[in-house]
Amino acid sequence: MTDADVSDPPTRGRRGLPVGPVGLLVITAIALLVAFLAARLVIGLLSEPVPDVQDVLDDQAQAPLVTDLDTRVELDGPAPNVRLEFLDGGVQDLAELAGVGTPVVLNFWASTCIPCLNEMPALEEVSNELDGRVTFLGVAVADGEDAAIEMVERTGVTYRNARDPRSEIFAVYGGIALPRTVVITGDGTVVETHSGELDADDIRAMLDRHGLLPA
Repeated sequence: MTDADVSDPPTRGRRGLPVGPVGLLVITAIALLVAFLAARLVIGLLSEPVPDVQDVLDDQAQAPLVTDLDTRVELDGPAPNVRLEFLDGGVQDLAELAGVGTPVVLNFWASTCIPCLNEMPALEEVSNELDGRVTFLGVAVADGEDAAIEMVERTGVTYRNARDPRSEIFAVYGGIALPRTVVITGDGTVVETHSGELDADDIRAMLDRHGLLPA
């Protein structure tokens, strides 16, 4: 047998990944996107206001704002009574304000909610137009007192706002997303609820649907 009859054994080398220039561009783009999203997440977490420890402890020590935490609002049913602790001082039961002849617009918001920030001036506009013929009340959900007061000052609203630091009132009124608006008739009946941002015309339409927009 000659040297010509002997063939070399096949070489077992590693094959390179079949990635061409387009594939490299795609991989690079994905890596950049992931890095960008991660950076945005970190920045968002760092920019979130850190709650004051003493505020948190004080909120936990307070008595419940709702007598029956299992209560849930129902359309065409009575507005559940809750205790309102107002940002400007004072405590009052909702039953003293709703169901005594004047319709009530109850609006839930938070200082970290951009749609709430956009909506509150619209509530202020309609509240001023109606000049006490409909009572507008705001409720700051899961906010520190300082953050809630800053939000009120920033938006310029003059109707009264209360705090719901443990989201108790929000839960009773069927809250899932913010902002949330509840319309209560003069006899204390809940006739409409809405989650999401409203403008002034939307608010007027809500009241008009139930005959609550004074001529």
